[in-house]
Amino acid sequence: MGREGIGHEYQDIRIEAACGEQLPRIEVTGQVMARVNGLERVPKRSPLRFANKTAATLSMLILLLMITVTAYAASEYIQIRNKAGKVKVQHFAPDLKPQGVAARYKYEWKLMDFAKPGEQIAYYFRGEPLSEGTGSLLQFAYKEQRITDYSAFLEQMKRKNSPVVLPGTAGEYAFKYGTVYPRYPTKAELDSSPFYRKTLSELIDEAKQDQKRNLFMKAVPWTEAGGVQAKYTRQGAFIDLSATLLHGGEVQVYQEPGNKPEKLKAEGRDIVYNHVDRPDIKPGFSYHYLNWYNEAQDAYYRLTTYGDRILTKEQLLKLAGELIKGGL
Repeated sequence: MGREGIGHEYQDIRIEAACGEQLPRIEVTGQVMARVNGLERVPKRSPLRFANKTAATLSMLILLLMITVTAYAASEYIQIRNKAGKVKVQHFAPDLKPQGVAARYKYEWKLMDFAKPGEQIAYYFRGEPLSEGTGSLLQFAYKEQRITDYSAFLEQMKRKNSPVVLPGTAGEYAFKYGTVYPRYPTKAELDSSPFYRKTLSELIDEAKQDQKRNLFMKAVPWTEAGGVQAKYTRQGAFIDLSATLLHGGEVQVYQEPGNKPEKLKAEGRDIVYNHVDRPDIKPGFSYHYLNWYNEAQDAYYRLTTYGDRILTKEQLLKLAGELIKGGL
């Protein structure tokens, strides 16, 4: 069963726009949480949805989250296919986008207060319906850990078995920090694992003994990456690069008004360029970014530019080409 990416594209945009920066830090957490639940803590649906076999984990996705593009005629919705012809990236009309707010955002701050950076939290919320996509009362959250030393970031990517290794530089931009996000267990893994069954049983027993609260949680280990993200900087300008591991799934993108997408090519790879107008954040505010799919890694990439010296469309495409030639 597919899992839904709940990311929140606009939180960091609002914060950094208010500080005078021209484009936001885009988190991938929404793309890499279970279902995939976003780390950016704003109760708003992402237009990005992940349908996958093994819990394609952003909040990228993470990570929420994270893509909106102008609605086309139905026959013109953007698609990216793999060599076998399977659709890996599919754009849909906005009226097909899921509505409502994920219940988790009502108490997510408690999860984040409980967790240490880099920890995955298993939790049970009394009275909450079964988690969509997992069919389990046991749910998961992750607290972002920003690793500022590239060698440590590289080691963490290897330790967490990430097929994606983000580089130490992006063009002339130097590494600032990186984050590795967990892949959450699938329903089959939850059902077959004595560890997860025991964890849920312990949390439910705790709930039976304590009727004054509804949220019960504990830190649990994780060994496999669901996504990676890195931020790079140069003289007041920033590059944000993230990859969401699809694990056999696909990305569903809900197209919205106010965005201007183009399907282009860079180093033989299909690239979706997006220009986004957001006057609701502040008058005249806009930004742009690129997305592409790497079949060898089964990974979905996002490249964003912001700060004092935003790259032009041509410069952004050139950088994407360099990154693709480098293995992304």
